[in-house]
Amino acid sequence: MKTKVLIVAAIIFTSISLQAQTLSTFAGSGVNGFTDGPALTAQFSGLEQMVYDKKGNLLICDAANHRIRKIDAAGNVTTFAGTGVAGLVNGNVANAQFNNPLGIAVDNFNNIYISDNSNFVIRKIDNLGNVTTYAGSGEKGFVNGSNSSAQFDYLNYMCFDNAMNLYVADPGNNMIRKIDSQGNVSTFVGSGKTGFVDGIGASADLSFPIAIAYDKLNDVFYVSDQGNSAIRKVLPDGTMSTYAGTGVIGHSDGQGTAAQFYFPKGLTTDNVGNVYVAGRFDYTVRKIDTQGNVSTVAGIPHTSGNVNGASAVAKLGKPIDVIMSLDGNLLVSDWVNRVIKKVELPVVASVNSKPQQEIGIQVSPNPFSTFTTIKINGNKGKEKINFLMYDLTGKEIEVKSAVSTQQIVIERGDLPNGIYFYKISQNTNIIGTGKLIIE
Repeated sequence: MKTKVLIVAAIIFTSISLQAQTLSTFAGSGVNGFTDGPALTAQFSGLEQMVYDKKGNLLICDAANHRIRKIDAAGNVTTFAGTGVAGLVNGNVANAQFNNPLGIAVDNFNNIYISDNSNFVIRKIDNLGNVTTYAGSGEKGFVNGSNSSAQFDYLNYMCFDNAMNLYVADPGNNMIRKIDSQGNVSTFVGSGKTGFVDGIGASADLSFPIAIAYDKLNDVFYVSDQGNSAIRKVLPDGTMSTYAGTGVIGHSDGQGTAAQFYFPKGLTTDNVGNVYVAGRFDYTVRKIDTQGNVSTVAGIPHTSGNVNGASAVAKLGKPIDVIMSLDGNLLVSDWVNRVIKKVELPVVASVNSKPQQEIGIQVSPNPFSTFTTIKINGNKGKEKINFLMYDLTGKEIEVKSAVSTQQIVIERGDLPNGIYFYKISQNTNIIGTGKLIIE
């Protein structure tokens, strides 16, 4: 695993032009069932939301198996929680029971939260492996309040913000619910009526909002508004706007609200603010870049299948969730094919440069141990260069650097070994992004 990451990350960043994506199978035999073991022989049934824990393990809701599965760094699949019997039983992870778990999120202390859909509750798994009911009475409905007094309807995907508030898609109530760190449940956005209206908090209308993702870099949320086939954007104060999608079912790339989606579900953001969306009924993964441009990065529109390879021929069955992998690529839970697919993204994953420029980025050495130099070739601009660096969680980190319009020299300082990401911008244009490895 480590060698492969190093090979990918050590590629010289020679051009800002996009390269073709490739699709491969990351985990799952493709057979519907339940089997732990090596990634490619394991069996799943009903793959849903995925999340990384703080130790680098990938956790997956295996809904039809009523279990939470884990894939470690070596590619071994094990059962993390659940007996496989549908129920609502708390206790140790080995004895606990879930009923159609769909959503999963991890807080800063590595506690894990599950939206237990058919039990209408949020479950919590602490670091000792104890499963408890965190929020919800177990009765279907709509009630705000503290912990067990609250009621939900058709709980789905969820996420944390930087303040460790938990946000849960409650499509049955046409709302996004918020659970603060004290366990108080409130309505974050949504009137409860089915509609397609922008606004603040309860003045906004949604139609079966099924997933939510948080962009740590920009402190904003994105919501898959499935019934409207649109992606909505929400500010921390609950102000909602339409970010992409016409509201009409279809598949067309283009600028933001001129593009069309077909019942989108899972979505995620990368370290520079691009949004990736799982299109489960047009069988694609879409990208919305930081300028609002929508493109297709994996799958052939309206063509279902299970074909690996280059983007021109690769096919997905029903992509239901998408997450950034630790090596900077995408993982996609393919519900129909019962596998997790990996989408190899271009090394330079965000392109928002001035169209008349041909800017190349070169990094040497990479990996590095003391310092490295990023050379910016073909930059005609005279404006100030801005350089930002992030860790794998998307948190901006301080690093000593000497920046000019032609190159950036970065000193390692006391940064630990690992993978980092950078963003170079000039006059609001992103002219380069990529990965750095410190050894």
